Amino acid sequence: MPSTARLATLLFACLPALATAQTTGTFGACDPVIHDKLVGAEWRSPSDCEVKFDAYARQGLTAALQPVIASLTANGWALTRSVELQPINSTPRHTENKPYQLDEQQMHQGGAFFVQLGLDKNSAAFQQADAPLQTAMQKFGAAMKSVNAADLASSQEQLRDATRTEEEHTAIGIRVSINQSSVGIPNFKGGHTVTPLPTGGFAVSAPNVQPLTGGDESAAQRVTYVFVGPFTPPAPAASSAGDETIRVSATPLSTAPTKSLSVQNVVLRIQTGTDLAQQVIRLTDWNALRQLMAGK
Repeated sequence: MPSTARLATLLFACLPALATAQTTGTFGACDPVIHDKLVGAEWRSPSDCEVKFDAYARQGLTAALQPVIASLTANGWALTRSVELQPINSTPRHTENKPYQLDEQQMHQGGAFFVQLGLDKNSAAFQQADAPLQTAMQKFGAAMKSVNAADLASSQEQLRDATRTEEEHTAIGIRVSINQSSVGIPNFKGGHTVTPLPTGGFAVSAPNVQPLTGGDESAAQRVTYVFVGPFTPPAPAASSAGDETIRVSATPLSTAPTKSLSVQNVVLRIQTGTDLAQQVIRLTDWNALRQLMAGK
């Protein structure tokens, strides 16, 4: 008669065969079964379907932003940083039955899908935008030498405002996410605007948004969000609005196997000045986004 230890060994060996294989959503001709090579790790291996859909989504988003990059780089701007397009090899656990989100490259590249552009520092446009900052820096230096607390505080505030103004004219940061159930936008002051877009969807702009990394009002940024898909626009802010959290909710996303690996909505976060944000919106290939959401 087998010993207790022998029976335990035989039972353990049979467990993988007895367990039901985990599957993800489907995406065309692919294997939805999760063949996990990362057992015990915080994240799991993706299924073949997830790998194919992730590549499809990133290629579609790249195509949508390509006209933005092409136009700006032809007019004195440079692509300073962007996410590297590469096959995913891991994904968060317990996500197989949820609408897919672009998480894999969030951990080691500073964002799931992003593009950063900067104005050529040798260009006349940059020099013009930089002049007020240089003046503010000189005033701040003089205030530090005067040891006058009031002058120092005033010049420090002017320097902070000048730095932010320059960034709004010389830098553009675009982040894209998909399949968001809701988005919260912390805005310290100034209220927000909601603008329907002729291409579909709507934009929410706010002047003092908390950075993604956190921080207080001194680090606030001017940001425009663009929502494409079945989102409910927030109410416009009162003219005297102070500290607020703008909430934008989506229609409940489908978790059906044929829908979880699809682009059900898209959110663009554009960090730059108002005029440049409008330029990014005009240049974006919205037809490419619509095709992406249609699964074409």
